[in-house]
Amino acid sequence: VVTFRRLLAEGGLEPLPGDSAIVPLIVGETSVALDASSRLLDGGVFVTGFGYPVVPEGTARIRAQISAAHTVSQLTTAADALAAALA
Repeated sequence: VVTFRRLLAEGGLEPLPGDSAIVPLIVGETSVALDASSRLLDGGVFVTGFGYPVVPEGTARIRAQISAAHTVSQLTTAADALAAALA
């Protein structure tokens, strides 16, 4: 999780703080979260987009769940894809 958070920060992204295996990135609008998560899934990166009414309006997010089974290469690929999708 620490490595993934570092990779996200290096890509200019700011996940919500925490030590959980679930790493949320606030993106604002529901449409942004759902569109980006769909494009990422099409590219082989499984993340979930959440928006209103699941979370408060204006705080839509993309959540990634990290496990010990992920390699550094996989985490790098995911972080790079997230940065590109949210650019």
